[in-house]
Amino acid sequence: MRVNYEKWSMRKKYFWMRVWEDYEIGYLDRDLLPLIVLLNRDRDIYTTSSCSGRIVVVDGEVPWIREEAEVVFKSHIPVNSSEIDFVYKTSPRSSYWLVVTGPIIHISTTSIKKAVGLLNRARIAGFKHSGIMHVSTTRGVFIELITGVYITQLIKTRNINVVSPGDLVEVLAVFNKALIEGKHRLQKLYDTLQASLPENPDLDIEKELGVRRVEIIERKPIEIFHEICGEICRSI
Repeated sequence: MRVNYEKWSMRKKYFWMRVWEDYEIGYLDRDLLPLIVLLNRDRDIYTTSSCSGRIVVVDGEVPWIREEAEVVFKSHIPVNSSEIDFVYKTSPRSSYWLVVTGPIIHISTTSIKKAVGLLNRARIAGFKHSGIMHVSTTRGVFIELITGVYITQLIKTRNINVVSPGDLVEVLAVFNKALIEGKHRLQKLYDTLQASLPENPDLDIEKELGVRRVEIIERKPIEIFHEICGEICRSI
């Protein structure tokens, strides 16, 4: 399959601008930015919606059907029990679930060869559940990098507490460790890709980065994460 490079490039420009819009309004995970910039610096790669890993509370019959579940709490850093004790003070529409997920990175490339190369390097970094999602002449070869770091725990139904308030601290300790494991895999992915990217520098991106001069993109993802969560990380 041959990608329509002109149309693909237009999409890259659109998503590149979205990166900075999301960063400026605080929507983009700050510890994800160095990896996002590294990937986009390659002429044959762009990123779409991605996440550095998070803990959420979901209200739904099951947490994995988005149309039927509502996220009522979200955090990209470790969580303490006081932040989610509302689950014992309110009644869920369906059920409250605690969910932790590792990093998920969405990437479009201009060729199968490029996509396979990224997948091979990502698996070395611990993103072993990654794969090609779809192929399009205008959208390129779309891949998802995912670690497999994922835990779900039912906390409360409409009728009973499945996890007691007294046990929540111990449950959260496990979820926080899983979140941090995902952050370390994000760092390993960054280190692995930094050794080989960009293979073909995108001169427009390089020029724009020279103008923006955003200091954070020169730092390591794990350093930014530790800065964000401060003492919380050091106590785990």
